[in-house]
Amino acid sequence: MRRKPIFIFPCVTVFIFVCLIQICAFAQEDIPSLEAISFKNAVVDGGFSSDVHEYSMTLEDNTKSPTLASYAVRGEADIFINYLYDNANHQEGIVATLQFETGSVIYHFLYRNPAPYDINSNNRLSSVYCTYGVIMPAVNDSDTQYKLYIPSDLKQLKITSVTQDINAYCAPVDLVLNSDQTPQITVSCVASNGEIRNYFLKIKRVDKTVEQVKAEMAQPGYTSFVDGTLLYQKPEFLVVISSCAAGIVILVLLWRITRKLIVNPYDKDEKSFYRD
Repeated sequence: MRRKPIFIFPCVTVFIFVCLIQICAFAQEDIPSLEAISFKNAVVDGGFSSDVHEYSMTLEDNTKSPTLASYAVRGEADIFINYLYDNANHQEGIVATLQFETGSVIYHFLYRNPAPYDINSNNRLSSVYCTYGVIMPAVNDSDTQYKLYIPSDLKQLKITSVTQDINAYCAPVDLVLNSDQTPQITVSCVASNGEIRNYFLKIKRVDKTVEQVKAEMAQPGYTSFVDGTLLYQKPEFLVVISSCAAGIVILVLLWRITRKLIVNPYDKDEKSFYRD
């Protein structure tokens, strides 16, 4: 009489279960994660851990908005920073979104010592943050017209404006563009007393892709991917300017030489042929 394979099904079940655990663990390792993050003018209370998503944060100067200082990401992902506001548009924290191809992870940092709500007329920005964008000139108190340089193939544009006064409000910009679109974007900074100051950002695309920009940003000592791409920075422009300058110098020299070669046909002591 043949014996029944009593242990086959339990063994198969255990094998499948172990395989599923390993697959899940492998998939989990492939998911990008935020390994570290720090802010200017703020300290994350208790430090940062990638598996914790809610934090309190202590402001060093609670009248000024904190900004992103540094971060470290494991895997291929982009990080986007926005500010949290209450119903009265009073800034109360920062939200950091790690976005990748298969999803996103969100971290909240709430201010432990927010500034008392103060009514004033400060409606100026201190900076403008864009993940793959460079603002020129640097944001200042005088200019309201700026150029925002982005890669040639960037389609998702996310802009976070940092207000000088923590009580002011400026809505984030989240746009989906075609690869050839270069619109002008208006960003409005609203002071706590309601006064509005508009900033205008003209989009300019540089001759570099997002992947090329990412590679540059990963290099030690990186400053700006715009360096060397502007017209006046290109070798062709410098050659044209040098040629024009050389041409002007040559014309001036020829003019001086020509003046010396021209001989006056009249003797200065010769009397006039005709008399009055």
